[in-house]
Amino acid sequence: MQGAIQRRWLSLLVMAFLLVGWQLLNPSPVKKRQNIPKAPEEAIEPLKRAYAAWKQGHYEQAIQIAKAIYERYGEVYAVWWPTWARRIYGQLPDPEDVESVAERGLNLVLRGTTPGQILGFACYEAGRYEEAIAWGKAIGSWGIRWLAEQGMKRKGKVVVMPPKHTWRPLPLRFREEDYFILIPLDQACKVLGLSFRYKVNPKTGKRTGAQIGEKGLISLMGRPFARNIKGETDDMVYAPYEEGGVVWVPFYWLAKQAGIRWWEVRDGKIYVAPK
Repeated sequence: MQGAIQRRWLSLLVMAFLLVGWQLLNPSPVKKRQNIPKAPEEAIEPLKRAYAAWKQGHYEQAIQIAKAIYERYGEVYAVWWPTWARRIYGQLPDPEDVESVAERGLNLVLRGTTPGQILGFACYEAGRYEEAIAWGKAIGSWGIRWLAEQGMKRKGKVVVMPPKHTWRPLPLRFREEDYFILIPLDQACKVLGLSFRYKVNPKTGKRTGAQIGEKGLISLMGRPFARNIKGETDDMVYAPYEEGGVVWVPFYWLAKQAGIRWWEVRDGKIYVAPK
């Protein structure tokens, strides 16, 4: 009995740790923005581009763009509705109207960031821990500092990116929305060697999600919730959706499931580094 209780407490502690980690890496844009001015109109698109680069694993690109914004405007914030949200939910409230966003339960749909936040997290993800700590201090983020300090403690072997001439193009069509690269799920799974099957509502015949591998799961109900092929929570930043019978999914997420670490769009094609 005592052993069962201990295991339950351990399980709860692990879940709490994972939740805190997810919240650190995915700070809510709805929270009150104290003493941070709103980004000028001309800075919003660059912020969105830097945000997409960070979330898709292109950390050096994100750092370069965000640093230019920070040097020109300082720490400013921007919030926006992703294109997929407008497609699924139709008329949306002003993203600055915190109460209206919360009333409609769209907190997790809204996107927002600051250049300092991108710099701190992108430096952390790129293994540039000292810079991440410095940015955490600069913008007053204990979360970034804590993550970077933990990263320094467990710092391991540096993985070198393979030279670009060894990368290969994938026979995949794609579209770009809000600077995210989206690909058709059916075609991508075949090319990447991932098994999948759709989950269908028996009453409506509508696709509600898809199982990826044995344990992976994605939603097609306008939410970014997902589990990776190991069955772990691995929510998407850009929610998948169906349009004209085609399910569009963020490439970065599927690439990660297929073990692809580096990729880029070049000459109208998606190139991936060898595993």
